[in-house]
Amino acid sequence: MKARNARIDTLRVVAMLMIICGHFIYHGMRHVGLQESTGVPFADNAVGRMNFVMAQFLGYACNIATNIYFMITGYFLVKPRTLSYAVSKSWKLWRTIVFYTLSVYAVLCATGALDFSVSQLIEQLMPIYSRKYWFMSNYIVVLLLSPFVSKALDALAKKEYQGLLLVLLLLNFAEGSWGYGGIFSGGMSVVFCLSLFALGGYLKKFPLPAFRFDHVAYLVGYLSICLFFTLNSYVGQLGVFGDADTLLNIRALANNSVPLLSSVCFFLVFASGRWSVPNGVSRLAVGCSPYIMAVYLIHDNVYLRPLLWDGVVRPLNYVNSCWFLPYCVAVVVAVFVLCLSVEYVRQKVVSLIKK
Repeated sequence: MKARNARIDTLRVVAMLMIICGHFIYHGMRHVGLQESTGVPFADNAVGRMNFVMAQFLGYACNIATNIYFMITGYFLVKPRTLSYAVSKSWKLWRTIVFYTLSVYAVLCATGALDFSVSQLIEQLMPIYSRKYWFMSNYIVVLLLSPFVSKALDALAKKEYQGLLLVLLLLNFAEGSWGYGGIFSGGMSVVFCLSLFALGGYLKKFPLPAFRFDHVAYLVGYLSICLFFTLNSYVGQLGVFGDADTLLNIRALANNSVPLLSSVCFFLVFASGRWSVPNGVSRLAVGCSPYIMAVYLIHDNVYLRPLLWDGVVRPLNYVNSCWFLPYCVAVVVAVFVLCLSVEYVRQKVVSLIKK
């Protein structure tokens, strides 16, 4: 059996924890995805201000998680695989997606949390077409295209590859109204996801020069970017504290803007350097790896999402509490473990049925 890369397996787990944490902030507090995102009622006192800074920092820090997954895919698949391999992986993932969309919908209808409708049932059978999961929809497309894209990338010399990445950066990057990303791409577009795939492939094919404590330098770079934008958000909203008529806004950045740089920094923390993952962490990360994608599919189900964040977790109840950060960490870990356990049981049942 081919040896696994423990650091990348660990990165995969960390990135999924970051996705959950990002959803805690943006779905549970800011309610991104609704027709109009809501502000957050942080109090004008030390605890309220500190919690705002922590929430904003976590929001920016976790903004990169989906970028990381596409980079990991490119990192491993830059060496061309067969089309049958890509189809097999995509088919397996598609079946898992449909299983959870149907299962969650059936449970919610059976418990009275949702009213059954034929049109909604059909949507569960076509989760990609109905865009139930933008991340998974794009991920499957990237998988299917990977044999062809990888063959093209594998043929490139280093300078040619760098030229391609420069062109892709120009086509994808956008910050507000500045840049071409809003014209040719977008933070949730297949073009951008393929560009991340190519970027991850470059870092595998042409590793950056190693230097002492390079992983620490990349981590400092990543944290510095997050901290800079956190302070910018805080200073920009100082006048809102104490204004009863205005709520604070936990800001976000598009995936194809500054998070592109912080994504590279964070990815290199795990992909570069000579440090090793502790054995216990390595075994845990490798053990979690086969079940990791289901964590996203379960907790971010379009029907389960409001029930989870607004009905069960209710992070807005803690925005002015000293327990805000511990509660956030506990929720993230609990959601991760619960969803991972569900997928573990599902796979065991499937394997028993096949026997």
